[in-house]
Amino acid sequence: MKLWVTYLRAIGAMFCWAITFVWYKIAYETYRPYEVVFFRLLIASVVLFVVMVLSRHREKIEPKDLWRLMAVALFEPFLYFNGEANAMQYVSSSFASIIIATIPIFAALGAWLFLKEKLTGYVILGVIVSTFGVVVMSYGGGELRATLTGIMFLTLAIFGAVGYSMLVRPLTLKYSTLTIVAYQTMFGALYFLPLFLAIDGHHFLNVSHTLSGIYTVIAMSLFASIGAFVLYTDVIRSLGVAKSNIFTNLIPVFVVFQAYFILGDKIGIRTVAGLTLTLFGLLLSQYADLKKLRQRYVLGKSIAP
Repeated sequence: MKLWVTYLRAIGAMFCWAITFVWYKIAYETYRPYEVVFFRLLIASVVLFVVMVLSRHREKIEPKDLWRLMAVALFEPFLYFNGEANAMQYVSSSFASIIIATIPIFAALGAWLFLKEKLTGYVILGVIVSTFGVVVMSYGGGELRATLTGIMFLTLAIFGAVGYSMLVRPLTLKYSTLTIVAYQTMFGALYFLPLFLAIDGHHFLNVSHTLSGIYTVIAMSLFASIGAFVLYTDVIRSLGVAKSNIFTNLIPVFVVFQAYFILGDKIGIRTVAGLTLTLFGLLLSQYADLKKLRQRYVLGKSIAP
């Protein structure tokens, strides 16, 4: 896959995940968290398996890899969502944003320790600068409030996100993206089914369903549970864990612009500074690949007739 296509896939995945922050507010006017996440995954798994059947896309999965796919779904979406969603009851949004922004750091460390990925100075510096940019942007003068329980839940979310990247990377080298995401969403729906029935099942049976709520859940399923993971899985395959995870820092960047254009929020100096650092760190982390891409472009022009 061409490098610029990989970057477009990464940007597209982050945009799909970022737009869900707006859709969550709409969906939560009708449904509760476990209702939303369960039906997101259920719809996504049905759509993906239907596509696999219609396209006759069948891959034989080794038993050990089936267990690995179950573990992938356990880490994300199950552990990540439970950690992040529950943490928000005990910590401020600013504090949560800052802690979640450290995921690329832990992902890079995990990739270096367990997957033996090579970390250049540009990658390390880029991750640090980009993460600092998110911290500046997320803080924005907001209250940094947290309890021990909230911090533990956020730790669980980070563990889920990093564990997902570690486990899915080897699978991307053996199976297609469609196969991986289809099984991931199916197992994820199965994991959330007991929580949905126990916590939000009664509410779902008695709530007054709305078209806006239904349409929003479907949109989240198609764009976030399918689109984002399909795109991002290809990015992990092409760039590895460390370089791909730093793109997650684009999510708050997109959220800021969405809040500006959709909700009319103002963008202050601190936000601009944070955005600049985040984007600069992202470019810095990809410097080696961008340099090669530029050299190919120059070489291509020089030999062109």
